[in-house]
Amino acid sequence: MHFVIIGGGAVGLVMANCLAQQGHLVELLVHSEQQKKKIQTSGVNFINHLGQKSVVPFKVSTSAEDLEHKAIWIIAVKYHHLNGLQSVFEKLPEDTELLFIQNGIQHIKFATALKQRTIFLGSVEFGAEKKNLNTVIHRGIGPLKIARFKGHPSAIEKLTNIATEYFPVAIMDDYSKMLVRKALLNCFVNTLTTILRVKNGELIRHPYCVKILRQLYQEVMTAFPEQKSQLTFEDVENVCKNTAQNTSSMLADYMNGRVMEIDTIIGGIIELAQQRGYTVPMLSTCYSLLQAMQEGGGSN
Repeated sequence: MHFVIIGGGAVGLVMANCLAQQGHLVELLVHSEQQKKKIQTSGVNFINHLGQKSVVPFKVSTSAEDLEHKAIWIIAVKYHHLNGLQSVFEKLPEDTELLFIQNGIQHIKFATALKQRTIFLGSVEFGAEKKNLNTVIHRGIGPLKIARFKGHPSAIEKLTNIATEYFPVAIMDDYSKMLVRKALLNCFVNTLTTILRVKNGELIRHPYCVKILRQLYQEVMTAFPEQKSQLTFEDVENVCKNTAQNTSSMLADYMNGRVMEIDTIIGGIIELAQQRGYTVPMLSTCYSLLQAMQEGGGSN
């Protein structure tokens, strides 16, 4: 199959490498000229979960017009970058298939307004860490979950063919439940790793971290009882274990002075909980702490 991946971040580069190593044709659309030139000259250095290294060449561009419009386009950028890509989607044909990979649930409204007839939504649970412009580490194996948002039901079937032992894919029936589950997971892991400034594995390694994690889980899940069977506390612990050496995306953003996805992930869950008639004081305090950290201008 043919894929175009929008975004040269950790998730986009891991997906690009996993797909290319299966023999799929993959092109990259990146924002930075510097990253484009680096990948053009040196390829992407990929370090798998076992520490094995490989170098994969890609066609890469900063212009969507240079890339194949009939491919499946995977949008692997953060929510707050989507509006800047509006012109890209306007120029793509209606029959171009799109797969959105974002945290939170706010991108649903964005996807609704697009003209493309076939749109999938995805949720990533593998570990990924970008070391520099063209080096990425696959930190831990986890599923890529995909659900149909709009389009013919059979359109999603071909995406089962991209699954491998080290790049598992799960096709989900309900995109809303899938995205809420991932947003909840991010509320627990991203929130606490950023406030505590630790890697994912530390949340289950130290007794006090586990206590805080459990308290936050119990509070938030009272507002989402239907998710308890889909996201148990053991599931949260397993994600921390499987991505133990990973720096969460929110902590990575904070450490590099980038905008954190505070409203996208945490704000959205707080709003949903309030709509259901629940208050989540612990999560709300975490939200305020992260906003204060954001205004502080990064870790330095």
